[in-house]
Amino acid sequence: MFSQGCPAGSSPAMAPAALDPAQVAGAVDRYMALREFRARLYGCLTARADALFELCDAILCADHAVTSLVQLSLVPEFRRGHGALYDALAAGQVDEEALAALLTGTLPQLVDGPEALAWVREHDTIDYGLLEQALAAVPAAQAAQVREACARWRRLRFAIDATPYPRPDAECSPGRGHVHHDACRCDSTRKTIPGWEYQFIAAPGHLRTAWAALVDVERTTPATRTAQTARQVKNLLRRLHAAGAGRDGAPLVIMDAGYSAAALTAALAGQDAHLLIRLASGSVFYADPVTWEGRYGRPARRGAAVHCLEPADFETAAGHGPRGRKKPLPPNPEPDETLVLPGTPLFGTVQAEAWHGVHPQIHGDRGWFAGRTHLPVLRGTLIHLTVERLPDGRDPHRAMWLWHAGPGPLSLDELWRAYLARFDIETSKPQCCHRRGLSALSSVPSRSVFMLAA
Repeated sequence: MFSQGCPAGSSPAMAPAALDPAQVAGAVDRYMALREFRARLYGCLTARADALFELCDAILCADHAVTSLVQLSLVPEFRRGHGALYDALAAGQVDEEALAALLTGTLPQLVDGPEALAWVREHDTIDYGLLEQALAAVPAAQAAQVREACARWRRLRFAIDATPYPRPDAECSPGRGHVHHDACRCDSTRKTIPGWEYQFIAAPGHLRTAWAALVDVERTTPATRTAQTARQVKNLLRRLHAAGAGRDGAPLVIMDAGYSAAALTAALAGQDAHLLIRLASGSVFYADPVTWEGRYGRPARRGAAVHCLEPADFETAAGHGPRGRKKPLPPNPEPDETLVLPGTPLFGTVQAEAWHGVHPQIHGDRGWFAGRTHLPVLRGTLIHLTVERLPDGRDPHRAMWLWHAGPGPLSLDELWRAYLARFDIETSKPQCCHRRGLSALSSVPSRSVFMLAA
């Protein structure tokens, strides 16, 4: 028997499935959030706003590497002629502070997707209500440090790194220098090319992905890198505070070995932020001097030295003894804390050793501290990280040394995992500057919306 209204030989019409109200509400919320973000982004464009806004859509929606401005003008999302594109880049203006505030207040909270949020909920087993009850009778300073250490699953993390913007043909461009790049035009030995260097701040997620939320970018030079990095971090903290973000714990700022740990620790002293910086091999840190009542002689200036060397390197890195004779360096003291994680999926056995309360030796005649009469003692935590293997199966050719300084101590498990998440920015940078073809756009101004909107 056929249903009424259906011709013979045909199947009855299927009624559409009822929509889940929760899914509909979630889709509407995401649409409204995206609509508000785009409206605020449009408000950051103060001149040639329509053309610049469509240019942003074209950059994001192009399904191929953009190698010329003419190509970009042919993307369907850019509905104007190519002349409007050049006019937007030449005469367009961007409220850079408003744009940076928009990105800082919006994107870091969205970098973790549903999978990452589920992973965080699975691992965050802290009963925060019970924690507050337990800390009610603890002194305020100690309670603040405990809350800071327990905020690892809610803490915002930001990675800072620089990327080259090659401009080999722009001989009259101001501020152009030599930047490290594989596409070197000089010779086969030097890995530099004329161009600019830009420094990014991006928020990586809790899980290893190829995405990171870029929130700030500035052109930098090696001579001003430390001062500029400190200024960028302070601006980041100010924007987070204005947006009401980062209240669950001080943000963790992660940097590679090209940054001075001592200079940045001094420049950002007193700021509500944690620093995690990779150290160059061969760095030396010192513990506080040990003294006791009744000890004679001049007080010691430094305690035991901790050298950022592997055990096999202590023989070759010998110091100078009496009469110029070389002697092996003494071994490092026992670490204050050790963490061993056997059988991790990517790295096998992971071991982290920490020396707390150590400080670097700084000099008042060079670098950041040149000309200072009173040199600070910069205490922090020195971390020695070793892994059994690399994710591709190769043996690691050396260990990693990290420096942590901040309002309070953090767990070794959080620190080593956070530093590995920094490598997500390495894939985000090429997507913005290289895969999109910006390195080939020689006519883009130095402060154009390309580098800002990307």
